[in-house]
Amino acid sequence: MITFRDLVPEITDEDIGWISGLMKLEGLDEQRMAFLRSRETLDVSACPGSGKTTLLVAKLAILARNWKSRTRGICVLSHTNVAREEIEQRLGNTVVGRQLLSYPHYIDTIHGFVRRFLATPWLLSAQHRFTAIDDELTHRMRSKYMWEEREDRRILRSFLGHRTFDTKLLRLASTDFSNPRIDVARGSLPCGPDAQSYQIMARAVGKTARQGYFCYDEIFVLGTAQLSERPSVTEGLRHRFPCVFIDEMQDTSAMQNDYLSAIFPRDNPEICVTRVGDPNQAIFESDIHTNGCDFPDRSRAVDISSSFRFDESIALLANPFAFRAVVDGLSGRRNAGEEGPLRHTIFVFPDGDCSGVLDAYGCLVLQELPADLHGKATVSAIGYTHRDFDPVDADPLHYPKTVGHYWEGYDRNAGSATYRPPTLIERIRQAKRNLVKGDTAHHSVEEIAKGLLHLVNLTNLTTKIKVGPRQHVQVQQLFTNPEDLGCYQQLVVELLFTSNITSTDNWSSYARRFSDLASVLAGAHEQPETAQGYLAWVPESVEVVQEGAVQHAVNTFRSTQENGVVDIKLGSIHSSKGQTHTATLVLETFNYEHFITSLLPWATGQNSHGGPRPGKRTTQRLLAMYVAMTRPTHLLCLAISRRALGEGEAFETNCAQLREQGWEIQHL
Repeated sequence: MITFRDLVPEITDEDIGWISGLMKLEGLDEQRMAFLRSRETLDVSACPGSGKTTLLVAKLAILARNWKSRTRGICVLSHTNVAREEIEQRLGNTVVGRQLLSYPHYIDTIHGFVRRFLATPWLLSAQHRFTAIDDELTHRMRSKYMWEEREDRRILRSFLGHRTFDTKLLRLASTDFSNPRIDVARGSLPCGPDAQSYQIMARAVGKTARQGYFCYDEIFVLGTAQLSERPSVTEGLRHRFPCVFIDEMQDTSAMQNDYLSAIFPRDNPEICVTRVGDPNQAIFESDIHTNGCDFPDRSRAVDISSSFRFDESIALLANPFAFRAVVDGLSGRRNAGEEGPLRHTIFVFPDGDCSGVLDAYGCLVLQELPADLHGKATVSAIGYTHRDFDPVDADPLHYPKTVGHYWEGYDRNAGSATYRPPTLIERIRQAKRNLVKGDTAHHSVEEIAKGLLHLVNLTNLTTKIKVGPRQHVQVQQLFTNPEDLGCYQQLVVELLFTSNITSTDNWSSYARRFSDLASVLAGAHEQPETAQGYLAWVPESVEVVQEGAVQHAVNTFRSTQENGVVDIKLGSIHSSKGQTHTATLVLETFNYEHFITSLLPWATGQNSHGGPRPGKRTTQRLLAMYVAMTRPTHLLCLAISRRALGEGEAFETNCAQLREQGWEIQHL
């Protein structure tokens, strides 16, 4: 049997020199070199800002350059296509770049891998339809079938009238579409399989599945069927991919981990499985104690604990919050420059009044950041809790409860990475905002294509269009008539690359053009109410003014000072994961207890990694705080309430201990 080591020769200094020149790699220390040289199954624990994705792409390029097989390849899996985008950006049109992005190699999300190699083959072999993986369309089809019979409507009204249950949580739990089992995405069903309401909902889920509609996370149910019914599939996948990389391992759920381990067991000597991630950034799994529980495997691990993102002053402040102690301690390799470390500051605001925090932060940013960064800096303020709040029910002891308490113009939905604008005009505005702040037009063009495809699916619920990973390319391929294709391309150009402004006066014309294109792709000329609603005009939000600060972009507070202006982007800690900021302010918020206040023992240096294992909620907060504090390149700040520091002697002690750790304290 030909193993992975037979397909790739030993990695030499010449190989590393070649990729270093091609990608302009710097700072290759012993740990980074060990990762690049390895041809064994390995876990790589890499701290924030360590250049993990760049190193991964470099390793892939070396392997692809020396790869000996034309039918067996490298498989790279993650939760997003960051590695693919990095390859496209860094390797461009090089030969090795084209090799990595084409057969026999495969780079995709874990979900995309399961869909392509397991779920789709199972559906086709079982002679089932496969129309779309789209939560919204699937829920709409299920709802249609649940409420179409009069007696079913009566039973469901009675069932739902006596309990709080959202039918959008329904999930397919088996692959017998004629008599399916159902479950819910979170929690449990409020009725058993013998109940009439259960049977009505199960029939609707099964009928929708027979039409080829599935929710995003149901793809794993279909993939499991393929694995259980055809065990030889795993052998085939191991033969096809003797080399596997799993990126962002800390975000892999226990279910996904079990899935991948079954297909690519790490104790199989014929394959090489490399897992890359940071266990201290596992903030998306509900049960972090079991999430990726065997990562990293200390018996075969490389630790990269130095960051190019920030200097040593930020590393020292963030290191105590690492849930799993960083080997040799987190260190910062960015040169602080002649100005030296900046004044990392804790803003202490009066109890019950955090209104001055953002302006104080803006003032400090202008004072501390080098002049050449003014106007170019990414300045952020992020909180653990950012959900909406009811001012009527607010407990004053919970204040500030959420990011919105710091600025009334904050909209939690618009800041979500998965935010789907409810109307087409709002999606177009989002595309235009992306164009202003982005380096390329790719994401903006994708937004327009997404909007059109969504309109197509709303126009004809039985359409077979499947929304793929590259919507703009997909839309262009779907138009078989050159005139229709030209109309679509012209529409994109007008909306994004001309000075035309969409307004209530010209929107009806744009809406009609979108409608005509959607009708062509949907094969339907009458639009249902849902499609008409999606095309409706919605006025742009009025500028929100608060003490001289104007909101010029979504969730952006403008702080105007005597010596300049600072735009501060507000959001959640979870939405900031993977981002790099010039300056970051972590805002105090409340969820069971105040976020930063609960972690004060770590901030003051009183709790260490050798202490008792914290509980689940504290662990979640530590992970989130570590992510938040490792975002900035230059300046790190916190905002807490005066009462968090205690009274009298406790107040003085806490302030002294915080200063000893390297914090400045500014009382507002």
